[in-house]
Amino acid sequence: MNRPESTETDEIQLLAPLDQSLMNLLDQVRARTGAARAALFLRDPETGEAVTRAAHLEKVQEIRVPPGRGIVGAVLAADRWMSWPGEAPSPNAKVMAATGYTPESVLAVPVRLNDAPVGVLELLDCALDERSRKRAEGAAARLERILGRSSLAQQLRPVGDRSVTLSYGFEGIIGASPAMKSAFDLAERVAGVDASVLITGDTGTGKELFARALHANSKRAAGELVKVDCGALPDTLIESELFGHEKGAFTGAVARAEGRVVRADGGTLFLDEVGELSRTAQTRLLRVLEDKVIQPLGGGGKPRKVDFRLISATHRDLAAMVRAGEFRADLYHRLQVVRIRLPSLHERGDDDILRLVEHFAHKHGERYERPVHSIPAAAQERLAKHRWPGNVRELSHAVESAVVLARGGVLTPDLFEFEDTVTAPSSARGASEFSGEPTLADLEQRYITWLMERYDDRKVDVSRVAGIGRSTLWRRLREMGYDTED
Repeated sequence: MNRPESTETDEIQLLAPLDQSLMNLLDQVRARTGAARAALFLRDPETGEAVTRAAHLEKVQEIRVPPGRGIVGAVLAADRWMSWPGEAPSPNAKVMAATGYTPESVLAVPVRLNDAPVGVLELLDCALDERSRKRAEGAAARLERILGRSSLAQQLRPVGDRSVTLSYGFEGIIGASPAMKSAFDLAERVAGVDASVLITGDTGTGKELFARALHANSKRAAGELVKVDCGALPDTLIESELFGHEKGAFTGAVARAEGRVVRADGGTLFLDEVGELSRTAQTRLLRVLEDKVIQPLGGGGKPRKVDFRLISATHRDLAAMVRAGEFRADLYHRLQVVRIRLPSLHERGDDDILRLVEHFAHKHGERYERPVHSIPAAAQERLAKHRWPGNVRELSHAVESAVVLARGGVLTPDLFEFEDTVTAPSSARGASEFSGEPTLADLEQRYITWLMERYDDRKVDVSRVAGIGRSTLWRRLREMGYDTED
């Protein structure tokens, strides 16, 4: 996007100070009314939805209420207090399931700015009497003063620009670019059905977060989400991990073990980097998907029926692998009843990058007890221009490092130094770059070590970048003394 020329005073002012003030007030009104929980909903100007800006939540990061729906929607529409049991609508079953909390009573009062309702203060399980109502209205008036003193252009931007809906807030997925909104829309439509979903995208784009959000909003949310990292397990172990084994099925199988498919019975099986499965494992997985029956390695045991939902993820082009004969076409079609593609961070654009910068600055600032107060325009420009080959994961690490090293809570441009590529030796440098006379084996070992450090020991990425097979990489790593038993 085109950005106006910025100055050093054009800074991101983080939402943390405002949010902390709001949470402090919620704590106070909860204590004064005896409520079990309190929440402040603000209306998103872009979508009309009411979104928790501050709340006593445990299992979800935020709740979104569609326009006009539920107690919150009714209070916003009527611009007056309501209670349940009473004239207000009953609590939403989906919200109760997502939060893991079922209230016995709800009191809700409007929050106004310039005499117009912009939000709702909601109290769960407080006494539904005049005393509680007056205290809630007094707290709402204090919230109005806090919001009125804030910069609504900076501090109170539409919450829809900062995070996503209840359906996707389980793991805090953030983004408002068109490509992310398309992914959110697909996820919303498929979350409640048992169709298999294939999530594609580069490493670090958030595929696991989407898988967790899909599970959390499915009919199987009460069951377990069982993850299998197909790229982190050698071919010799992947089948045993997936399908289990009987005692004596292979050397080292000293006891019977259930596979992760059985653990996912009643829940969701998440196959991360499914493109790394061997042809044998692909065949067995296809049979399980077709028959819904599992037979542990080693035979003998009684086959067991299983019922699970399958979500898969990969950074590889499975269609190309099918054409090359590396992946079974029939399994490929079973995996992608619905396909959700996640864009790279560079594709998402400057606005999403800066939303994530703000999010991670707040998150890591709290983690290290080093609050961030501002991010100067020059630092924003540097972050927005970087291509982020490691996507959101790389951005998080970069901001984390800057938070740790920052002085005075300001993330200055010098805290963000990037090395996108390895500079190839030029003829001008010549052999003087080498220390001693390294062999090709020495150089290969240095290269693999560098890749392992660059990609945080993610062997799937190292194998892909180095252009060697997984078995070859595992063998090299064992020779170099790496632990390959993960």
